[in-house]
Amino acid sequence: MKCSIMKVIGIVIVFFIGIGVGAGGLWLIVQNDTELRYYLLERPTGNQPHAQIVAFVQAIVRSDRSTALELWEIEDADRQSELVRRQESVISDLLAAGISPDYMIQGIEWWTTCCEPSVTCDSRNAGGARILIQFLDKKGEPILYTFDVFTREQPYWGSATGYPPRDWVIRDVYPYDKKPLFWSLIYMTQTQSTRFSEP
Repeated sequence: MKCSIMKVIGIVIVFFIGIGVGAGGLWLIVQNDTELRYYLLERPTGNQPHAQIVAFVQAIVRSDRSTALELWEIEDADRQSELVRRQESVISDLLAAGISPDYMIQGIEWWTTCCEPSVTCDSRNAGGARILIQFLDKKGEPILYTFDVFTREQPYWGSATGYPPRDWVIRDVYPYDKKPLFWSLIYMTQTQSTRFSEP
């Protein structure tokens, strides 16, 4: 009887040691793999740039102007009057267009927002996402809009502060051929803008 109890205790101890080693190994992997950190820490909570766009589009499809206005956050309406006018205009245009709930993501630019802001290939280090969306209007015609979705607190320091969780919000929405107002920087190559390519 005593041997059986000791055997069970031994198995339990080995089990918990295994869990500890596994958790420690996973922690080390996560610390060195930014995309895995993103997958484990942000994706399960739905706190992603794309999730904000989904909620915004659903509000437009439901003709829910007030929710669309809430999702497109403007920090200081008094100082950003041009952005307020754009907000009202774009939401009205999208409501009138009768867009389909299904849409296509044509491109994503990830932006770092600290120190020297620039386009980055490391989405985990980004404080902003510029996303080109193609909608279909009620006539079935494609229309292109750019969504600038940024972290609520700016700048986002990313790796410098251990990749703190990001709270994404929509800051600007505009037709493809218009200029951004919230994040005025546009990614340029030596010869031309590569912000997006016309589909």
